[in-house]
Amino acid sequence: MSNTNFKFQFRLFIILIIFLLVEGFFYYYSYKLAYFCFEELSFKNKCNTAFTFFDKSRNGFNPLIWNETKLVESFQILFLVLTIYHLIKNIIIKNKHKFSKVFLYFLYFYTLGIIYFFFEEISWGQHYFKWKTNEIFMILNNQGETNIHNISNIFDQLPRGILTLWCGFSIFLVKFLKLFSLKKTYIDFVFPYEKIKYISIILLIFILPDLFVDQFNLHPGYSNYTYTINLAEIYDLFTFNFIRLSELQELIFTFYIYHHTLFFKETLR
Repeated sequence: MSNTNFKFQFRLFIILIIFLLVEGFFYYYSYKLAYFCFEELSFKNKCNTAFTFFDKSRNGFNPLIWNETKLVESFQILFLVLTIYHLIKNIIIKNKHKFSKVFLYFLYFYTLGIIYFFFEEISWGQHYFKWKTNEIFMILNNQGETNIHNISNIFDQLPRGILTLWCGFSIFLVKFLKLFSLKKTYIDFVFPYEKIKYISIILLIFILPDLFVDQFNLHPGYSNYTYTINLAEIYDLFTFNFIRLSELQELIFTFYIYHHTLFFKETLR
């Protein structure tokens, strides 16, 4: 991938993120904004009576953007499919003779991990083919879906933590690995191109504030919706929880992995 192509795709990705943030902000705070935009007392009285309805029906996120198979997940799937394609065709098959057996096995394992990520994202096809969840998964899975990551935090938070380290801290990881006598191929695989750090920075921006609030238990908790801004919604604003933050993080994961694969291919050449 050329530097020009990366700049173009990175700028498009930033535009997409800005769109998601702006749309998410107005969707999440829509009834509060509407209340303050209209000064007529009769309108505000109607708003007051409508808060019970909002409290029961509104989940805060636009389903057309954040629900399964919708906009954000569709981009995730696209990046993962392209990643798997390039891993199999351009790295494992075409460049097989350039790798040691140990590294080749590592690359197979990495590719299988990305394939697993892909199938977990689509619940192994259930999101698209709409089959009924097996009785075992209905019991074990907390969302009643055919996937593993919703069964236990071990299958959810552990892989997410690994992805966070891989996609967010690779620039620091490669400095650590350089202290050891590893082959250049391994170093290049961890950090194939300098510009990929910009994706890592974007990821950390959407991880660290929420992680800080969560680790120090700073969030005051939620109460019933009112037309006034409460402390919980201020925390949601600064930690980006006015959108489905985990889905946005996964989108950045997949964008990083896709470009990591392209840059590593170019490094081999």
